[in-house]
Amino acid sequence: MHVFSWTIIVAAVSRFAFSDTTCTAQRIPMDDKRFKSTYFMRKQEKEDLKEEIRRLRSELAQLNPLPQTTAENTFIQTIIRQQQLGVASIQSAMPHLLQTHPLYSRICLKKNWEDRSATLVALQDTKFKAAYEYVNVRSPKAQPQLSDERFETAKGDVCCDIFQTVHFPDVKSLQQVYDALLFSVHNAEISISERLGHVTVRDDYEGIGGNIFNARIVSRNDDGVGTELNCVMMSQLFNGTEGVSRGEPCGLVVLDSVDEDQLYPYSPSERIRKDVSAAFVLAMHQPERQTPGSQPASGDNGLVITLRRAAFVKIYRPEFEISEAVWQNVLWETTRWGDVLIKSIRSILYSIP
Repeated sequence: MHVFSWTIIVAAVSRFAFSDTTCTAQRIPMDDKRFKSTYFMRKQEKEDLKEEIRRLRSELAQLNPLPQTTAENTFIQTIIRQQQLGVASIQSAMPHLLQTHPLYSRICLKKNWEDRSATLVALQDTKFKAAYEYVNVRSPKAQPQLSDERFETAKGDVCCDIFQTVHFPDVKSLQQVYDALLFSVHNAEISISERLGHVTVRDDYEGIGGNIFNARIVSRNDDGVGTELNCVMMSQLFNGTEGVSRGEPCGLVVLDSVDEDQLYPYSPSERIRKDVSAAFVLAMHQPERQTPGSQPASGDNGLVITLRRAAFVKIYRPEFEISEAVWQNVLWETTRWGDVLIKSIRSILYSIP
């Protein structure tokens, strides 16, 4: 009886142990399955979030093109810099080419008065056309500006390329400013003497038709150094239906130096020769109004006349002895003649000293 009972107990314990082992073996695969399911779910969520981030970044790049714009600007600036370097390279060779100028014409005057007059009359239309075209190409806009570029030739002559745009507001008409310009040019020696203190004399050699003049201006500064300018002046007011003004009223005053004058030759051993090729173009400029009902800010009629001045000045190195300080002073004073002219026009228009 005891043997049977022990056998039963052993069998029961064995069955219990086997049953517990079996249950444990069954629980492990279920837990592992649940773990793997959670892992893959979180991994998928992570991938979904990454995809969402990529999508949002793409949309943000479209909404904020700053990085792309910055890259484009950098590229454009690089191209512009390369072009500027190319222009600088060309400009380094230009002084040899700019010893002549688009406003320059070779003028040789003989002793005979009829020949001299015929030469000047034949140049008139060509000079007007060249002056108008050059100024409009050089400065198509009427914004005030001033540029002054200088270089020295192999012979020691100094050349100045000057361009200036000036506005004259509150004026009555184009004719008024044109008359003031003519008066200032015809009386340049007076203005130079008054404003610069130079002893200046003008000799008028001839006038043709009231709008072509040949004159020589001799000036002596405070250092006792003399300069001479033998030039031709041509002027005309176009009403817009004729000439080179392309349908717009304008005033033209053109100056150019005489290269050779058999009747009045240069005196390089006594005075410094100065050549000037210049153009003055006057045009009407109506300022824009801020609103349709607003009044012009410049005056009752809002009329503004724009003066564009282009000049190429060549100052020859003197054949006589001169110190470097005196020579530099001559260069500085000579280029001030244009400023004196502008001040003279203003004084006439606005009655200011």
